[in-house]
Amino acid sequence: MDFEKIRKWLEITNEYKQSDFWTNVLKYKAPEHFFDSETSTFFVYDFYQDEEYNFIIVEMPGVYEEELTIRLLSKTQLLIKGTITPVFPDEMVVLRERYYGEIERTIQLPEATESHLLQIQLLNGLLHISYPRQVETIPLQKGL
Repeated sequence: MDFEKIRKWLEITNEYKQSDFWTNVLKYKAPEHFFDSETSTFFVYDFYQDEEYNFIIVEMPGVYEEELTIRLLSKTQLLIKGTITPVFPDEMVVLRERYYGEIERTIQLPEATESHLLQIQLLNGLLHISYPRQVETIPLQKGL
């Protein structure tokens, strides 16, 4: 895809539209990012920690538990895959802004874990994942 042609087309549309809409959009996101499949088919998440646990909260609107796959690829890489299913059939669509279809993301975990330690719950469009921290404690040396 020729992104330079797309950029030129957007500049021309700005001349006729009397708006800086596309110019402002392109300040924050390059044209190639609009067509990058990685950005359109993944979901966002937050990561939290306390003294004992790691917590991951993943936005998964429209994903049913049966259509969700969670797999530990390595001790620090978590793969999450799912399918976002539309509520209404395609014939009823008037306007669609949300993405529907396959989604996938590999999350880099800041601390290692084992698959049997993962606690997972899907509730109200949020995927809650937690696992115990593997914080190493250094034993006190006697005689210091």
